[in-house]
Amino acid sequence: MLNVLMKLIITGTPGTGKTSVADVLGKALKLPATHINDFAKKERLVIGKERGSYIIDLKKLKKKLAKKGGILESHLLCEFPLSNSIVFVLRCDPKTLENRMKKRRYSVRKIKENLECEALDYCTINAEKNYRRVYDIDTTGKTINQVADKILKILKNGGKADRVDFSNYFMR
Repeated sequence: MLNVLMKLIITGTPGTGKTSVADVLGKALKLPATHINDFAKKERLVIGKERGSYIIDLKKLKKKLAKKGGILESHLLCEFPLSNSIVFVLRCDPKTLENRMKKRRYSVRKIKENLECEALDYCTINAEKNYRRVYDIDTTGKTINQVADKILKILKNGGKADRVDFSNYFMR
């Protein structure tokens, strides 16, 4: 399935389930799950904060992650390539995401930006520019375990990704 230096990247818009799915996959695959915000703080890669989000030095992050294997989780991981990677972009219906972000008390501006990113396939488009093996997984209405199981099936059998299109969000 995965070798020691392989990277299983879980990326996507905030609120799609990345952290929870990475933790479940870590247990199932007996691999460490690295949450990039925590990793960046520990490695002193945070260079600022803007509207409640950390600003991370992406060049230094990329360099540090190049030597790391296992499960890596962050919305930032679609922004640059890492060798030996399989990428899963978690996707979710913008209305569901909006409710989740409101519960997290995100600002109206941050919610709007993230919903637009989801509807415009931002993470998928960037991941496809930077990686060879990219799979979209629609998490809408699914439990964390169902999402993790789908990823495990793809890893084991080369199963199919989901076809995701939330462009109708702009028609609402």
